[in-house]
Parts: sequence; C-alpha cells; structure tokens
Amino acid sequence: WETYPEMPLALEIHNEIMRSLIVANGGYEVKTIGDSFFVAFPDVPSAVRFALQLQLEMMMADWPESLLGLPDGLQELSPTGGLMWRGLRVRVGIHLGVAKVEVDYNT
Repeated sequence: WETYPEMPLALEIHNEIMRSLIVANGGYEVKTIGDSFFVAFPDVPSAVRFALQLQLEMMMADWPESLLGLPDGLQELSPTGGLMWRGLRVRVGIHLGVAKVEVDYNT
C-alpha cells in the first residue's frame, strides 16, 4: 500500500473515520503507530459497536476513484450480490481485561 500515491489521502480518510468513531463510542486513543491505533473503551459493548461501525464507515467512505481501481481496493460482492467490501480494509481486534495504568514520562 505504501507505494501507491493514493495512500496519503486514504490514510487521512482512515484516520478521520477512526477518530470520529472513537469519540462517538466513548473511546480513548491511547497510541498510534503508522496506521495502527491502540484504543481503550469503557466497556465491551462500546468496543464492539465501534468495530462494527468502523467496518461500515470504511466500506462507504468517499475513497479516491484511483484507490477503488487498485486490486486491494476493488468492490467485492457476495454470491447474492450484496456489497461485502470496497476501498481500504482494516482489521480490528478486541481484547478484554483490567488495564494497568502507568504514567509514561516520555509522553
């Protein structure tokens, strides 16, 4: 992906969607590395709602036409003709546990 000229704009769209949904679902952006986000939510339903909304928002985003023409950005339909995906793809992992809060003096 990083070799495609569409990526700076695609990353901007990705980050905007991520951050708006993090806030909308009561989340907290702990850290980012490249296009990866580490986010904490107050409860499991908020995290799951975020993950589902993220997939839908990413699929319906206003991606550049040139990105939609790339092999990894093409629209995909289900066997019944329903939209399964289009544009930039993301994966989301949800982990449950008690957070260990520590002060990071570097940030």
